[in-house]
Amino acid sequence: MRYFTGKGDQGKSSLADGRLISKGELIFDVIGALDEATAHIGMAISLCQDLQIINTLRIIQDQLSKLMGLLAGVKIQDLENEFFFKVSIKWLEGKINEFGGTVDFPEGFLFAGSSSEGAAVDIARTVIRRAERDAVKLFGTIKDHGNDELIYLNRLSSLLFVIRLLIDRKSIDQE
Repeated sequence: MRYFTGKGDQGKSSLADGRLISKGELIFDVIGALDEATAHIGMAISLCQDLQIINTLRIIQDQLSKLMGLLAGVKIQDLENEFFFKVSIKWLEGKINEFGGTVDFPEGFLFAGSSSEGAAVDIARTVIRRAERDAVKLFGTIKDHGNDELIYLNRLSSLLFVIRLLIDRKSIDQE
């Protein structure tokens, strides 16, 4: 089995429609940031001991994978309509309310580092924020994407913030 094709050696890659475009295009910045966030979430999962948080983070990884596919133009029926976003945004909001009800909102700026898994979640949150900023630029240039994707990314960063607070609170409680 080959683990490379050499097709990207000239600085180009293709989206789902097969069209070759520069790897410097904004779409790859957004997809790349989402991929990076997924990896940081994986690090958080590997460090976390709380099964409810682990399961939540795994669902987020799955949602991000679907979002990357949607942005790349993959023709998956469930992703071709607003259903994916409506369900995912509602789920994110439910988790924010569920987890947020168990932690106090911080009074000042928080620095990551109270726990390794909390820091990993916080890195994922900041990468999602970068993806959101890039997505704002991207959606100013293409049709058929935008509002739902931006709502999703905004809610996701809020949920990751709340998860980080929850993880760090549990870490402090255990000391």
